[in-house]
Amino acid sequence: MVLALAPQDITFWEITLAIGAVVIVAVIALLSLLLSLVGSIETNVRRLRDVAQDVRSDTANIKVALAIVESLDEVTAEARRHAELLGVGTR
Repeated sequence: MVLALAPQDITFWEITLAIGAVVIVAVIALLSLLLSLVGSIETNVRRLRDVAQDVRSDTANIKVALAIVESLDEVTAEARRHAELLGVGTR
């Protein structure tokens, strides 16, 4: 038994294999692009997370800083009262 294909069948399979090869190359290229983009996004997300943690640590003691400002205002007002009572700075 001899298995053979007609010339048009051979051409059909050659074209089909060529299209398949082109599709495989395109899929590989697109997946490589996707991996590159995901890596870039991941890097930027890590950088953003680090910045957010820095901001969180910078603002963690904001209530303490505001309390200090209020107490400094009180100390300044008290110092002015003392200066007025002692006659300092009223020349």
